[in-house]
This record gives sequence, structure tokens and C-alpha cells, in this order.
Amino acid sequence: MHGNQARAADYDDPMSARLLGTAADVLRSFGSAFGGRHLAIVGGAVPSLLAGKLPARMSPHVGTADLDFHLSLHLLDGETADYYQAIIDGLRSLGLRTDVQNGREIKWRWVGRYREARVQVEFLCPMRTRGGRPEEPAAGTPAEANIGPAGEITALAVGFGHLVPSDTVTVERRVGTSRGMLGYEFPVAGPASWLSLKTDAIMRRDKPKDAYDVVWLLNALGPDEVAKRIAESPLLAGGLADDVIGQLGRLVNDQFRDKDAAGPVMYAAFLGNDGSDTERRHAHGTVAAFGRALRGYEMTL
Repeated sequence: MHGNQARAADYDDPMSARLLGTAADVLRSFGSAFGGRHLAIVGGAVPSLLAGKLPARMSPHVGTADLDFHLSLHLLDGETADYYQAIIDGLRSLGLRTDVQNGREIKWRWVGRYREARVQVEFLCPMRTRGGRPEEPAAGTPAEANIGPAGEITALAVGFGHLVPSDTVTVERRVGTSRGMLGYEFPVAGPASWLSLKTDAIMRRDKPKDAYDVVWLLNALGPDEVAKRIAESPLLAGGLADDVIGQLGRLVNDQFRDKDAAGPVMYAAFLGNDGSDTERRHAHGTVAAFGRALRGYEMTL
């Protein structure tokens, strides 16, 4: 797996049909009961899934070796308790096991080799107390009875994860699964929730790829299209609108405020051009254009 300081040159396999096929295999291993209702992809696979066909001369997204899934709130709250065992059985059927670091079992991260590649699946959930703390299902819910007496699986609480369930979109791609080519409908975090998560990540950790992911998606879809999709998100029509707009304001007005802000510097660093004024200006200009597009929808950032 790539570390936080990895650069673009360290990614030798862009998000291809093969990796998306692996993601489909993981989701299919959980069985048909999920139906995309209780899980959403929120990690490095999101930009390529949302973007579709790229503009001419634009390089593909570098991809990811991690398959990050977000467990929806009502799954963690126990309304669909039996699904926990389906997750565990599915992961084990693919040869994945909980990760171990320094002798400590990481129950929200499952790893292993599958289809001649190392796969890492991480489960994230809405924050109950604060982001960055692994949390088991809420005490006293039926879900606890279905994850084993020792608690076989947990999810890592992340800030603004509560935005994902209402903003999940379905993206169909024809991918190479272990059984052959198949058109698969991927449940994916939409731009509103995903950018909110990325904004929180840029604030909380020093991982240059976070800034690259943001700029790449804006370039792939165009700032105006991303702003349009956000304006059409159910999140903007309800009580969570302030959370989204607050995060987008942080992204535009703070993290990418100018070429010397953290966002452009991280973007250039990921591309291996730490001191490149050109790359920093590009990152700042892209996000600034996005901010103007959002204000065109009467969003006060």
C-alpha cells in the first residue's frame, strides 16, 4: 500500500477495469441483499468512477490500491444487522483477513492477495464522537450479535461521513470480474459528500494525493459540471446543506486560497514538482473556478 507521502510516480497501475473488477468482486461477495443501499465507495476509486470519459489529452487518474467503503448510518445502528456476517463471509471468501500492525488487529481494514494483487478494504462510518477513532456498532443494537463475540469487524469513524448516505449515486461500468466481463452498478459517494470528506482529510492529514484527487476530478468533469451536480444533490435541499457549504467554503477559501496555500503545494508535491509555480497556479486556478461556479448557484462560501 502507498504511504501518505507517495507521489504520482509511485502509482504504476492507474484505476483500470481490472481494479474496478476487483471492487465489483468485493461488493458481489457480500450478496444481493445489499443492493447498493448500505455501502458506498468513498476512496481513491471515486474520481474515475464519477468522471467517465476524459477530456482530450487528460491523463487517467493514478488510481488506488485501496478499496474504501462507507457503511451507511442505519447499518451501523443495527437496522440491518445480518449484513455484518455477509460482509465477513464475503471478505473471507476472497482470502482477505483483518490487518495486523505491530501486533494489533485492525478490524476496520481487511487485506490479502486476490487475483494476483494485494487488496486492502477499509470500512468507514459516520462519526459518533470524533473522526479518526475506530468504533464498533452502537452498544445495545442487534448488530452486535451478528459480528461475533469478539467483535470481528469495525468501521473507522470519519468526519462528515454522515453526508454520504443521502448523496450516494449509482455509476455503471463494464468491468472484468473473476467470472468475466460484466456491467456492474457501483454505489459511489457523490461530489458533494466526497469533496466534503476530502476537505476534512486535507485538514487532518498530510497526504498530497488528497489535493491531487480534488483537482483531478474538477479537471475531468469541469468546475461548472461539478458545481451543477452539487447543486442538484439532495444534501443541498435539506438540513445538511450548511455542512456541505461550510466544507466547500473551507476548500475554496482556505485550502486552495492562493498558489501558496496547502492544497496547491500538496498537489505539486504529489506530481513530483514541489517547487513548480505552474502546477501550483493550475491547482489554485482550478479550485477558484469551482468556487465561482458554486457562487453562481447562490451558495455563500
